[in-house]
Amino acid sequence: MYFKPFCFFSFSLLNSFLLCYSTKIPTSVIELNDRFLDVMDKGLWFVEFYAPWCAHCKQLMPVWELVGHALADKQSPVRVGKVDCTRFTNVASTLSIRGYPTIIFFRNGIQIPYEGERRKEDIIKFAEKCSGPVVDKIETKAQFEELLKSADKEPFFVFLDDSGKQKTSLQMKMWLEYENVADMLFTETRFFRANEREIIPEEIIGDKEEMALIGFKESDYWVNFGLKDFEKGKSISEWIRRERWPPMLQLSASNLHSIADSNSEKKLVLISIEPFDRLNLSTPSGSFYDLTMKAANNLRTNPELNSHFQFGWLEGGQIANGIVMGSLTIPSLVVFNFSSYEFFLSDDSNEQMTVHSLLLFLQRIKDGQVKAQGGRAWITRIKRMFYDVTTNLLDMFKHQPILTVCLFGVPLAFFSIITYSICSADFSVDRDEVYPEDEELDEEEEEDEMNEEGPNSSTNTSAIEDDHIKAE
Repeated sequence: MYFKPFCFFSFSLLNSFLLCYSTKIPTSVIELNDRFLDVMDKGLWFVEFYAPWCAHCKQLMPVWELVGHALADKQSPVRVGKVDCTRFTNVASTLSIRGYPTIIFFRNGIQIPYEGERRKEDIIKFAEKCSGPVVDKIETKAQFEELLKSADKEPFFVFLDDSGKQKTSLQMKMWLEYENVADMLFTETRFFRANEREIIPEEIIGDKEEMALIGFKESDYWVNFGLKDFEKGKSISEWIRRERWPPMLQLSASNLHSIADSNSEKKLVLISIEPFDRLNLSTPSGSFYDLTMKAANNLRTNPELNSHFQFGWLEGGQIANGIVMGSLTIPSLVVFNFSSYEFFLSDDSNEQMTVHSLLLFLQRIKDGQVKAQGGRAWITRIKRMFYDVTTNLLDMFKHQPILTVCLFGVPLAFFSIITYSICSADFSVDRDEVYPEDEELDEEEEEDEMNEEGPNSSTNTSAIEDDHIKAE
């Protein structure tokens, strides 16, 4: 009677196990071990170094699986893997892994760390750039026109090279410097080489003998670097680093430092908006973004201002609030000097601001007519430190209230108990502690003996005195 239910239960359990096993999604991410150190210099590897206890690693894990599947579907030569650094500590120590998760692309032995946003699209784009040629070729006009469509999102540079002509020594020097810059920046910027000048329209090239390098920042906007510029001692590296950004770019905590470093001479015009409303003109964020975008495009026609300012937009107000050490409304605008950590705020409200007034505000900043705030003075640093600590604590309590209470409440409770115990303790000295009971008993016995001997000694003394009187 009990055999049938038991068989049914066993069959159900086995069926569930087989179902789970058969529906398990195969992964394209390779689980690596210590042997990875022997093969990391061979081919293309894209590896995540993680720890099982790391919360950020757990959040990245499903995204990393999608990255592996996406690159496999594209038949990419990149092999996607992951290393558990708690098990394979030798790998972590050899590669100097300090934090988790750490993502590194290995290109034939060259290590390229990934420091961008942890979104699938951004990670895949990074892998495709790292796996492609450093300087790609443009062979047809159709290929060039296709590239031009995406120039507003991803600017690119083209080196004009006539394959049928012998290069001069000056052109060779320019090409070598162009290659060196491409080796350093190919993961962030696209570099191309056109073997036929006819591929590029004549209105873009201009003087065919003079033009050597063109940077495309939009479909209808480009910048040139000619042989005469190189002869005058101008650096291709500095020019590319300065011109590789579009008029309005997206900023984040991961790329803000690199953009500010490459534009050290420029102040950043930071636009804080709601990202989902950016293209919706009926919303405050959408209309404000449209206004600032027009100002950024007009800035191109003013070389004086264009060399001093770079527009960029931010998702939300967290970064801008950290700069001004306060709370800004969204949308908002702040001009930030990264080198001095000074910032400038406009007196105009969002409703009052126009393209003309915004450009006039930037002109006044350039001329030194607007008072800078912030900076790196000691008082400002202390204020910024206090703001960062309080903001982080409030953010922790907002997202993890129980953990924050346990993290700070328990030590605070122990400290309060210890303080209360010290303050409420009785420090008065008891006589018994100074004069022990045994000593008191000895003193009492001595007093009793003296009291007993007292009357006899007084009688003897008086008798002696009487004898002296009689003798006289």
